[in-house]
Amino acid sequence: MAASALVLACAGRGGVGVVGVSNKAPGGASARDAGDAAPIDGALALPAGYRTTFTKLNKTRFVSQGHASGRWEVDVWANELAQKALASRAREVPPGAIVVQEHYERRGGGEPRAEGAGEPETAGPIMVMEKKPAGYASEHGDWRWAVVGSQGQLVRDGVIESCAGCHDNAPMDGLFPILE
Repeated sequence: MAASALVLACAGRGGVGVVGVSNKAPGGASARDAGDAAPIDGALALPAGYRTTFTKLNKTRFVSQGHASGRWEVDVWANELAQKALASRAREVPPGAIVVQEHYERRGGGEPRAEGAGEPETAGPIMVMEKKPAGYASEHGDWRWAVVGSQGQLVRDGVIESCAGCHDNAPMDGLFPILE
């Protein structure tokens, strides 16, 4: 199937800030919470029911070499439009394509931990890419990005320059292949 698409593999290069870092401040509060009265619910930025309506593209979790340079193991989900574009290695992804990447804290520096094995997993951020209609952000391929923190709060949403800095150079209209 389309297990050949890593869609979120930015390595924080070329002056672009490192993405996929923890949003937890000391004491358990998120970075966004520090200046806000209440965090914004990040569930609003996630596609409703993506775990039941999207296809999981990877068979097992793999280490993201882009987001925080190998800190996270990830699962990648795609809706039908994104799945078809990735499977065909499309040069242009259609509006409405959505990809979700769930991050999980790695256990040590070895191989990714098998799902369901060992100690409980620690969830990290969830990152979303959504292809919008032409004109949304033409300088960045009309992609919208969203980052939902490990505590469920919205961290960023819209045209995120640190995301665009890597995905603008991706080989498949903002998407990177999975090398699994």
